[in-house]
Parts: sequence; structure tokens; C-alpha cells
Amino acid sequence: MHSRVTKVASPIDFAVFLTFFPHVVAGPIVRAREFIPQLATPRSPRNLPAVPALFLILGGLFKKLVLADFLAISVVDPVFGSPAAFSSPDTVAAVLGYAAQIYCDFSGYTDIAIGLAMLLGFRFPQNFASPYSAASLQEFWRRWHMTLSRWLRDYLYIPLGGSRRGRVRTAINVLLTFLLGGLWHGAAWTFVIWGAIHGIGLVIERVWGDWRGRRAAPEGRSRVRVLLPKAGGWLLTFVVVCLAWVFFRSPDLPVARGVLSGLVGRWGEGSSLVTPLVVGAIVLGIGTQFLPGRIWRTLERWFSRLPAVLQGIMVGVLIVLMVVLVGDQGVAPFIYFQF
Repeated sequence: MHSRVTKVASPIDFAVFLTFFPHVVAGPIVRAREFIPQLATPRSPRNLPAVPALFLILGGLFKKLVLADFLAISVVDPVFGSPAAFSSPDTVAAVLGYAAQIYCDFSGYTDIAIGLAMLLGFRFPQNFASPYSAASLQEFWRRWHMTLSRWLRDYLYIPLGGSRRGRVRTAINVLLTFLLGGLWHGAAWTFVIWGAIHGIGLVIERVWGDWRGRRAAPEGRSRVRVLLPKAGGWLLTFVVVCLAWVFFRSPDLPVARGVLSGLVGRWGEGSSLVTPLVVGAIVLGIGTQFLPGRIWRTLERWFSRLPAVLQGIMVGVLIVLMVVLVGDQGVAPFIYFQF
């Protein structure tokens, strides 16, 4: 642990690290050894990655203003405010909508933060990598809030003993890490249960993986036999993550129970909240995570080749469109500002 301590040349460098605004409020969690050495690096406006930074900032604003806030107002807040008043289709839309909302809200914020840091000449670690495309909870936590995941690993899981003391102790350490991770978000049973769901799920995955590892894999498996388990793993992971989000979003356990019962008990009733715009926002918020990364890189290259005047016009038009789409609803605070 001592070998990873970063020496600071001056108190000013340390003060800059503590107060650097892009990361100080809600992440990504940037470590001193990642940030402080960059203070000594010469930087020039000509060498700043302006186009990638601009793409991150505009993409983050779109995710927050157009998708996350729209879903919150249109479907998530009404259902979680009064779950007994809505049908099962509305409740399903609210649960899926919150999965899209919290991703677009939080990843949108970190995209903006990373983009602003890039414009100032600093590199921040990636914080999200298409988490809803994960085919297991282990993979999900390698893709979701990645800087928090490594913080929990380095400062809770490993100090507790990690995986060095046998399977039972490893399972206990995983569960304790996620229970404490839940409490980190707030001293409420809803957050504890959210952490417990992920912790128990990860323990089950470890046990299942050990059992499958002891069985010889059949040779010459067809493509279908390879893809089906992966598709099943993705579906199961997504369902578990969404059900856990119910507790994370609910202000208390009675609301969580109401939402969960609404998922199964009122399918005969009509829907008042499921509209094409709501479905489209959910599909955009979740479905775009399955697109290849090269699509965004191609767009960046295309944009970077445009004349500066045309780039400015396009950026201005996009900002005006986002302001118009927001309309009178205003901008809600970022979700993770409360933690």
C-alpha cells in the first residue's frame, strides 16, 4: 500500500487535486497518482483533444437533458411516487425507465466531467463501458461506475482478505463489500438490500463458475450452443440489475414492495404512461450500449474533418435543440449529487 502513495511537490498541487471541479462532486473517482503527475506536464491549447472532448460533453448533455430528465418526469417519478395507482405495463416501463435514467444521468455527468478535464489538458479514467451489455454481474461491475468498483476492491475487498483465504471467506468478503457499498450510498434499508442483491448474485456466480470449471467443456460446440448461454446470462443479469434498481430508487421499503407487486399483479389494466416517446427514450438509453464503439469513433473523425465554422454551427444547433426539448420542465439535479 505504501508503494502506491503519491508524493506531492507542493501544497498547491494537493489543493488543486482536492478541488479540481470536474471530479470533486460525483466522480469519476480520480486517484492522486493519476492526477498529480499530470500537473507537471506542459500543455498547449493547440494540442488539446477538442473534438473527443466536445463529443463527450454534448453526449453527456443529451443523455442528461433529453433522456434522463424526460424519463424521470414522464414515467419514473409518477410510478415510484404512487405505485398502487398504475398498471403493470406502466410499472415495467418505470423500472426499465429508471435503469435507463440512472445510466444516462450518471454516465452523462461523468462524460461531461471527463470532457471538461480533457479541454483543460487532463485525462480522467473511464467510468462506464456499456454496462447493460454485460452477460454477468461480475462483468457489469467491470463496466458500471468503474472507478468506484476499483475503489471498493482496493479499500474494502482486498483489506478484508480478498480471495486469498478460501471460498467461504471470499464469499463473505464479497458480500460485506457490497453491503458496505450500499451503505455508502445512504443509511437506509433500501440501499442495504440493493447491495445485498449484488453481493449475493456475485457469490452465486462464483459458485456456479467453480462448478462449471470442474466440468469438461464439450468439444466442437455449435455457434448456437455458445451464444444461447451468453444470451441467457445477459437476460438474467439485466433482470437482476433492474430489480435491484427498484430498491435503489425507492425512498423506503413499502414503496419498493408496491413497485414489485405492480410488476405482476395488474396486467389487465390499461396503460396511461407508456407512449412512443417513453419507449423510444428507453430504447435509446439502453439499446445504444450494444452499438460497436467504432461507430462513435467514425463520427468523431468525420466531425473533426469539417471546417471550424461548420463545427461551431452544428454544435450551436444541437445545444439549441436540447434547450427546446427541455422546455419548461427545467433541469433536475444529477442523481449522484445526493450521495
